[in-house]
Amino acid sequence: MTILKKTFFFILILFFISIILLFILLDKYSIEKTINRIETDHGIIINLKEEPDWKFFPQIKLDFVGKIKNSANQFYAENINFSFVQFYNIAPLKFTINMPSFFIEGLEIKLLQLFGNYSVFNKNINLNNIEGKIGNGDFSSSGTISLLENQPIKLKGNFNNLYLNQILKQLNLANWERVEIRLSSNNYVLSSKLSNDDIFLQNLEGNMPISGSIYLVTSEEERFGVSFLNLLVAQLLPDYKNLSKSLSQIVSNYSDKPVLLEGILEIENGVLHTSNLSVINNNNRINVDGTYDIINNYFDTKLFFIESEKIVVEAKIEGNLENPIIQIINDNQSFDSEKINNDLNKVFGEGINTLIDKLLNLNE
Repeated sequence: MTILKKTFFFILILFFISIILLFILLDKYSIEKTINRIETDHGIIINLKEEPDWKFFPQIKLDFVGKIKNSANQFYAENINFSFVQFYNIAPLKFTINMPSFFIEGLEIKLLQLFGNYSVFNKNINLNNIEGKIGNGDFSSSGTISLLENQPIKLKGNFNNLYLNQILKQLNLANWERVEIRLSSNNYVLSSKLSNDDIFLQNLEGNMPISGSIYLVTSEEERFGVSFLNLLVAQLLPDYKNLSKSLSQIVSNYSDKPVLLEGILEIENGVLHTSNLSVINNNNRINVDGTYDIINNYFDTKLFFIESEKIVVEAKIEGNLENPIIQIINDNQSFDSEKINNDLNKVFGEGINTLIDKLLNLNE
């Protein structure tokens, strides 16, 4: 499950709980009976730390503190403060939910707060604000959730300085050690439908302006190796010039210093699209054009290495988040990699010196 899907799911569970607790008063059910029903129907474990505090004047107000987790241990939170207010009129139920920490798998969201209201008549939840912190980053969003069949969930907002590596690693999606990415977005918009996992992702739509930075980690030995590789290829092995050009571009222009990332991500039917995402460093940039299938965890994307407005190298990315193939293209075709691996991911993984040794053996 993706972090986006899990977050939506957790928000929904909180609101289902709040709605049912309101009906405790109206239907004269006991809290124990209601909690048992939630635990049985949804596989969620709820523990109250103290007796709920009911007030009936000048409005109906319910406050309580508890902890919650699901039976599969995919998420949990302790010391959640719930507060619900219902005026003696047809106004929507108001709620405030605060928690010091909320864990999705291994990812911690700190100081998570939710404010909003629920309309009993049209079964609509208005999220006036959802905010929290992830590492050194933060987010703030608002949206609506309709509990009617085939009605959309909508969310919009901002996030700032989210460390993508941390999120992917703690959710066990990928462990990127070579590249570090921090992302921010203003005015993103996401929507889907309230349903099971596959239908939720298949209906996921959105628009997300992106800015941030990318930092590629390389060693002094690798930088020297790329310089030597350029000389070797230029003098003896011109067929591999695109491979050496791409490595030179990456190491010279995008390593060991943060460079700018900006563009727009579009999501349609659970597939992320981009045609204007760029990594920029002065007169050099890498344009990213392609897709990432969230449901199947699959990249189908091209990279265009541009120097002074001229494309000098092309590459394509295929595969999953954890270990994608980044393959150099010559004349719109992937060159023969039986002798020399042209997967940049593996070249860096095996070492530049290993590549040089193989090229020297070819020239003997």
